Amino acid sequence: MDVRQVGRGLGVRYVLEGSVRRGGDRVRFTGQLIDATNGLHIWADRFEGHMGDVFGLQDQFTESVVGAIEPKLQLAEIERLKHKPATNLDAYDLLLRAQQLEHQFTEESIAAALRHLDQALLIDPTYAPAMALAAFCYAELWDQGWTKDPEREAKDGLRLASRAIEFGKDDGNVLWMAAFAILRLQMDAHRARELAYRSLELNPNSAIALSVAGRIVVTLGNASKGLEVLLRAERLCPRDPKAQFILAGGTAFAYFAQGRFDDAVSAVKRALILNPRYTLALHMLAACLVKQGRLGDAAEVVRENLSIEPHLTLMKLRARSMQIEETLWNDYAAALRLAGLPE
Repeated sequence: MDVRQVGRGLGVRYVLEGSVRRGGDRVRFTGQLIDATNGLHIWADRFEGHMGDVFGLQDQFTESVVGAIEPKLQLAEIERLKHKPATNLDAYDLLLRAQQLEHQFTEESIAAALRHLDQALLIDPTYAPAMALAAFCYAELWDQGWTKDPEREAKDGLRLASRAIEFGKDDGNVLWMAAFAILRLQMDAHRARELAYRSLELNPNSAIALSVAGRIVVTLGNASKGLEVLLRAERLCPRDPKAQFILAGGTAFAYFAQGRFDDAVSAVKRALILNPRYTLALHMLAACLVKQGRLGDAAEVVRENLSIEPHLTLMKLRARSMQIEETLWNDYAAALRLAGLPE
């Protein structure tokens, strides 16, 4: 059947189609996500295995489909919005524009994203996804040291996270964004973990929700369990740029906690490829280099970090990292001190 005709008949913009083929004792699953308005392929994948493990293969394929199409759909919707006139934007369109700006991850783009989200909430004051993304943006500003008024912005972010949970308690994406905001702005890792795992109950194959959950578990001092969750997220969707962004930072911290500093350096460099100005990744890299005995390289990374955030000190970093278990923090801080980060 013509996928464009299917899309019109069902009233949908995107169609997932697939097939199962058997040859002897082997079976192959294929799937592809198609834009039904123009017939373009957005995503495709296939899995092969033996009939004896057909149910396990089916589960693997299902996980892959769910994990892959969510970020692909988001990117496709953002691309579609670029062709829509700015004078004809509704709350959903403003949310998509905010997502695009947040992906750019600069101080200016996140501030612009928040302005779009404010407009969306003027149109619909109960729009939970806009509230949750705004809370997430405030948490990112906090992470980067880009806050102009830390106390007020943390209060605004937590208020939005709380309202997002109230209006979007059955939306997995709302819950993981609220979890991240509560982790960073309220520094309540236990509450954040509860929300992240509730998000996973709603969508167990969301790579980004798994990434956030894994990062929270590492923060609470269980590096082994956190790393297990983070690596599952990577297997589900290795090419999701947003999942990789949180994943690389979380994975590096898990490796640091386990004393696997070579692996930590490798992971954190992936985060810096995605965004060289990601300050959390920079001071993580500096700490890992110290552990490797590369004090000169670590000092250079700290200087780069301070060029982005000139007033960063260990005291300020601890103030926005109180959710990290104390023993782990002390080890981390000692390494940063040796790298030259001011007290």
